[in-house]
Amino acid sequence: MKMTKLIIYTLVIIVSVITSCEKTDKLQENPNAITNPHPQLILTGLLLDMRTSPWGSDQRNNQFMVINETYYGNQAYAWGTGSTSGFDQLRNILRLEIEAEKKGEEGKPYLALAKFLKAYFFSEMTVMLGEIPFQQALKGTTENIFQPEYDTQEDIYKQILELLETANNDITPLVQSGATVGGDFYYDGNLTQWQKLINSYRLRILIGLSKRSNDSPGLNIQQQFADIMGNPAKYPIILDNTDNFKLEYNSSTRDNNYPLWPADGIVIKQDLRNNLGDTYLSILAANKDPRLFVVASPTDSAKLSGDPDYATKFTSYRGGKSGELQTTLKDQAVAGKLSTINFDYWVSSPSGVPYIMFGAAETAFSIAEAINREWISGDANDYFRRGVSLSMKTYGISNNDIEKYFTDNPLNNYQGNNTQGLEQILKQKYVAFFQNSGREAYYNYRRTGIPVFDVGPGNENNNIIPMRWAYPTSEYTTNEINLKASLQRQFSGSDTRNDIMWLLK
Repeated sequence: MKMTKLIIYTLVIIVSVITSCEKTDKLQENPNAITNPHPQLILTGLLLDMRTSPWGSDQRNNQFMVINETYYGNQAYAWGTGSTSGFDQLRNILRLEIEAEKKGEEGKPYLALAKFLKAYFFSEMTVMLGEIPFQQALKGTTENIFQPEYDTQEDIYKQILELLETANNDITPLVQSGATVGGDFYYDGNLTQWQKLINSYRLRILIGLSKRSNDSPGLNIQQQFADIMGNPAKYPIILDNTDNFKLEYNSSTRDNNYPLWPADGIVIKQDLRNNLGDTYLSILAANKDPRLFVVASPTDSAKLSGDPDYATKFTSYRGGKSGELQTTLKDQAVAGKLSTINFDYWVSSPSGVPYIMFGAAETAFSIAEAINREWISGDANDYFRRGVSLSMKTYGISNNDIEKYFTDNPLNNYQGNNTQGLEQILKQKYVAFFQNSGREAYYNYRRTGIPVFDVGPGNENNNIIPMRWAYPTSEYTTNEINLKASLQRQFSGSDTRNDIMWLLK
């Protein structure tokens, strides 16, 4: 009897303890936490993280703008470390996949886009830094790998291209069935446009590998480009501005006003600190390009010249040289010798101008370059003219003025599949990137040397335009052994802004 009572008493205690623990765990739960988020919530966050912005330091590194006040920045090319923040987004992509898997058919569009997003964030890091962890990345919680090895850049690009191929294959039946995706503020859930972006982005990756197109059989760069161009039904691409991947600003939400729109809503149409860059502006002026009259304002010197037609003369516009000392640039700006932006165009309202992250003009110029390089057959002139026209139309240039651009100046016409023609393609691609597409203007210069970037006494990198960013210090503190092994393989142990990554050798 005593034994029976003891057993009962013990069981009561055990049940009491278990119940108490359950209540404690329940009390510790955050009622506001989202433990099973819908994949569209995660997708929206990832799309926000994709955003880049006009008018910042990237655009000065692109030599689109110059700044003459050191307090606000410079264009000295003395930059230091880059960023591996893309791994934060990649972890969110893993969660997106987990939650999408739970949704069955509803989750399939998210799974297709997850592959594209993986390719995008891995690409953005490797093009900036060089080698990064790929195969072993993000396996800390699943395989206890918290110090992943770095993959070679060739292997990284192979896997990125495979992700994009799979993303296209996965999205095809979804497009055919009329499926949509939630949480998408770029294309409003239209998977047809997403498929065009996936394949156009793949063309960007492939043309960016032009230096390795003949010595990397594992990537099969030229054939992949040809496969996409040879099968438009399987691989639709962006060739019209209506499909541009762009960020629309609005007037109602202050956080999403155009970056140049002032908080008080009072636009002061003068800026002595910032001026157009000569590398960019000189191309427009030399070609008598009508885009110049849209994007820029004449110099104050031209306004005061007494010439009633000053605003329509290309000689009235002048850019600041990125290599100049900032004191020199300031003197020139104060003297009214440099052009500022056209405020009536860029900040006519709080919504400003849509920011193109990937546009049809870029695709057209990439195809023209591939034809020029004899990767594929086709009419490079047609794609060259198309690229120029598509870019001009985003600025509201009329068809008549576009035609005059070519007929009034014969040198604006494509000079053929030769060195001169390639230079034309690359210069026009650079122009089309103005205040768009993040660092792509710099990356294309880095790959090709076109257009020639200005270097002078203001350059603080021994008169050299850098080739990369150094790895962030966090990589040294958390993954030093693998990082140093990678650095030895890539740069004989160096880690500077001037080291040449595999992509560019």
